[in-house]
Amino acid sequence: MWIAIALQSFSIQSRNKSSKSNGDTLLKSKQGADKHQAQDRYAVAIVYPFVTAMPNSPRSLKLSSKNLTIEEILEEAPGTHARDFFSLSLTSLGDAASRKRRTSYSMSKIHPWFILPRETEIIMAFGCVRAIISRKSAIIFDAHKPTIKQQAQRICENVQRKDFFTMRDGEILFHNSTNNNKKAHFEINMVEEIIREVCTMYNGRIRLYEPIVNSLMDRVSNDAFSPSGLYKLVPVKDSLQRFEMNVKGAIRCITDLLESDEDMNNLLLTEQSIARERNEVLPLESHASVELLLEEYGRQLNSILLEIDYLLQRVQSKQDILALSMDAYRNRMIRMNLYLSVAGISIGFGTAVAGFFGMNVINGLEEVEGVFSLVVFSSCLFGGGFMGACFTYLEGTKTHTKTIQNLNQIEVLNRALSDMPALDHSFELMLKENGPLTKEKFREMIFASEPDFIRDEEINYLFDLLDYSKNSVIDKDDFRSGFE
Repeated sequence: MWIAIALQSFSIQSRNKSSKSNGDTLLKSKQGADKHQAQDRYAVAIVYPFVTAMPNSPRSLKLSSKNLTIEEILEEAPGTHARDFFSLSLTSLGDAASRKRRTSYSMSKIHPWFILPRETEIIMAFGCVRAIISRKSAIIFDAHKPTIKQQAQRICENVQRKDFFTMRDGEILFHNSTNNNKKAHFEINMVEEIIREVCTMYNGRIRLYEPIVNSLMDRVSNDAFSPSGLYKLVPVKDSLQRFEMNVKGAIRCITDLLESDEDMNNLLLTEQSIARERNEVLPLESHASVELLLEEYGRQLNSILLEIDYLLQRVQSKQDILALSMDAYRNRMIRMNLYLSVAGISIGFGTAVAGFFGMNVINGLEEVEGVFSLVVFSSCLFGGGFMGACFTYLEGTKTHTKTIQNLNQIEVLNRALSDMPALDHSFELMLKENGPLTKEKFREMIFASEPDFIRDEEINYLFDLLDYSKNSVIDKDDFRSGFE
């Protein structure tokens, strides 16, 4: 599919640069292209400013949702290269529908991370947000997802009101500015708000992980001598490691930009355009504001990475403690087995002597018919019964049933934690609730994000984990550690 997309984008870019006669030739050659791929459409949210009649009125932005083909996307962003669509790794509406119909699940992939300045656009993939930003508009992809729609709406609102800010009760409040000279350009505001949106989402995800980790640690402490206690921590650890890799990708993306003065300078599309109109070259020191912006969000992402490392260390420490407990328990069993072996060999000597001489002692039963068979049968029956009892204890139905239940819980938790963007969206809705959250309301919020793998079984398990106070509701007391 991506080969066809690249061919389409290359054809459109050539058509924009060629004459009318060359355009007719491309139109004829295009008729032989794959019709199925030409019909692929991509859900996008387009943000663009419009000027009001009042000269000093606050800037207004408009957000519209559309389903566009590759040709229409290139008409909106003609400076985008064909290879940029490979990097963005877009999902068409047809692919999204086919994935929705699949019953199996796969682990979430690591997001692409890059900010690529072009001559007239900025190609950006930061977390789950993929966008093409120009001086006058921004195209945000994957708008068929509820989480992306909500993020696009927040980004649009923040860009509209983010001209200057004040601090009040430890919170940053943005205000509109009537001084046009102090306003940042549209493309820089969009880049900052996308980075800020991802940082805010990751901060909320850390608060979501904390009660899950605390609840699981309490549960596995009760299974200190069971191998399933170790296995229960594996899905959480895997999810935290994927989260860690995404945060490291974001940090690496920002670090690469900070190391290139030219790339930071090229992010200033408006100033670069004005300089070209004046036949001037924009000085490299013009990127000071962009550098400060990237340094600040780089520090935030490093703080998030430290918190992830702390949670991973807690999980690893609990696994080490459980492993040590299992080793100590295993050593006690080995020691007991050694004592029983020594005792059995000691008794065996006496039993052998008694067996040799005992049958030669006259006891009045020598002439009784069937006694020998009865003794042999009783001995075999007792030994077989003892052996059966041992095997029943070691591989009994109770132990087997508990093992199956533990494995099912691990699988449920694995599926739940593989759809973290949906949990981020639900967690944000939970924080906006004034009162406690019941299981029914929790289920509605989860399904509102249209998760791919989370079903009723996963919801019940997650609710039980998040209800740390065990009062059948989720309230802020369950997340107190995240707010302090």
